[in-house]
Amino acid sequence: MADGDDLDFNPFFQALQTTFKQQYSLARHKCHMVCVPATDTLQGRAINQRFVETHILRPSPFFQGQYISTDKDGIKTIAVEEGNIVTLEGFDEQAEVRILSEELAYNEDYKPYKILVIERPLDGITQASAPRSRSQSILGESQRITYQENQQYLFSFSECRKALVRLDRNITEFQNNYMIVTGYLDHAVQKLQGICQQATEDILKLCKRERQIDIIAQAVESYVVGSVHTKMWQAVCQQCKKEESLLQKKLEELRGVTGEQLGVKQAFCCPLPGAVVELATLDGLKTPLEKLSCLKRTLDSVNEEVNSHLRENQDPTSDDLPCLVSDDLILLLVPVLVQARCLHLPSNIFYIENLQWSLSSKDDLGFSLVTFQASMEYMMSADFSHLRATMSPTQKNNEISIPELMQAAQHMTLQPSPGERVGRGAGAEADPPGKMTSFDKRLESITRMMERSSQELAAAPMPLKSITGETGDQQRQGGSRGEQVPDVIPVRKADNSGLGDFLSSLQDDFGYSYGKQT
Repeated sequence: MADGDDLDFNPFFQALQTTFKQQYSLARHKCHMVCVPATDTLQGRAINQRFVETHILRPSPFFQGQYISTDKDGIKTIAVEEGNIVTLEGFDEQAEVRILSEELAYNEDYKPYKILVIERPLDGITQASAPRSRSQSILGESQRITYQENQQYLFSFSECRKALVRLDRNITEFQNNYMIVTGYLDHAVQKLQGICQQATEDILKLCKRERQIDIIAQAVESYVVGSVHTKMWQAVCQQCKKEESLLQKKLEELRGVTGEQLGVKQAFCCPLPGAVVELATLDGLKTPLEKLSCLKRTLDSVNEEVNSHLRENQDPTSDDLPCLVSDDLILLLVPVLVQARCLHLPSNIFYIENLQWSLSSKDDLGFSLVTFQASMEYMMSADFSHLRATMSPTQKNNEISIPELMQAAQHMTLQPSPGERVGRGAGAEADPPGKMTSFDKRLESITRMMERSSQELAAAPMPLKSITGETGDQQRQGGSRGEQVPDVIPVRKADNSGLGDFLSSLQDDFGYSYGKQT
């Protein structure tokens, strides 16, 4: 369809006005954005409900310029950038789709909504896509998250052998000869960043893969930081010792406290074992990208478990499910943090922010980080003593045990990988006695980490001072609001272009620059 063709002859737009009239009416009423693929790209395409929900999008509550599909789970995300639609999450392929034309239409209340004519459908794209943004290229194309995956990727470049030998030599020198002095951790961070930058330049000179610069840079970072993880992790934990001491006190204070007591809407209150088990793996991960991905999977698990709970308890006469907003998500994370025994959360956040330099801060991974920052800041600054005082002895000890937690979460988030399920039909041979799959090993590893954190929490002395220098009593006097739970996000105005309203408020109210701190 040419740029100026009439929409009335487009099969998709015709379907919106006939077969999917209800969905189109709702989209107009809520001023959603409608993306209409060009006519000549719709030949042989089935225009069903899923296709319609993918091309009718609502604004993201988190990021300005991003939109979410209108299916119940909102599993697909796109961004509008410089005359293109960029597919971000939930699509089989990541690509840029050119916007051919834009029309401004008005609903029955005279409110405007956009109709974009695009060069092809957003899903099922078979043509070569245009270059993508930095973080999408790293996470969309490569899908290399772990230290081992990035190591294998780098050493697959046979032509870069000299550069990789030099990189290993620099890593060994840092490990054996570089001393991290207390109070000068930033010098070590700068040293590692220099090693990464030099290695990336050396590799690109030898392998001539300039189009993969973002992927190579991230692989180098993951390999370097993962190789020195033990040394850097100990130094980071030492630097964040005061924050972790305060967090230990808060975790003990919040044991047994429910989401409902914290002010979470009753409809969203449900057990979140999958999120707890996922988050319990955080300390054992080596690289910032692995840790950041763990935070995202934890948030995804919270959303999935809450949505599942909502569907199970949905009013049969209603099609609409309550919407889980960011303020609720911050509060829901508090019991998850308590049950996962996240004693080293401040160190993990510092590690993520300061030891990765290639990822964009304005994506789903960045949102995951700032959400955990907000939840931790809420825990550290709020006074929960009145909640603990009103709890019965039974409620104080009413915490799900580690074996029960693992059993409850096993079918939710840690299903065996497809490779482990292959050949386990009726005629398959059973594993030899005593043989453990990687899935079993992961469960055992998580159990050990959670038990170790429980022992640390029980043995650690509770500090009397916070990181601000105030005593616990001073904090309670200054921040007490009777029996009310403190607000998660105070009202404050700010101009933060590029961020949604929620992230803008977090950036201001918690004093964090969104993304890596310098």
